[in-house]
Amino acid sequence: MNFLGCDGVWLLNADGTTVCQGNMKTFTVQEMRDHLTPAMSLAQKAEITGAMLALFVFVWVAKKLRTTV
Repeated sequence: MNFLGCDGVWLLNADGTTVCQGNMKTFTVQEMRDHLTPAMSLAQKAEITGAMLALFVFVWVAKKLRTTV
């Protein structure tokens, strides 16, 4: 699957069609992935996973304490 890009601006015609005012370019899935979301390192993934787990535990404990009081 390829994606279309425009190095100018996208315009909307009166009839609802979109037009690129500039040069059209096609991007592959890999190019889009590399451009939009740079790869995370294993350390970054572990840090985010740990933070999400800590948040989940905090919310669970807070809910338990709230229901027992």
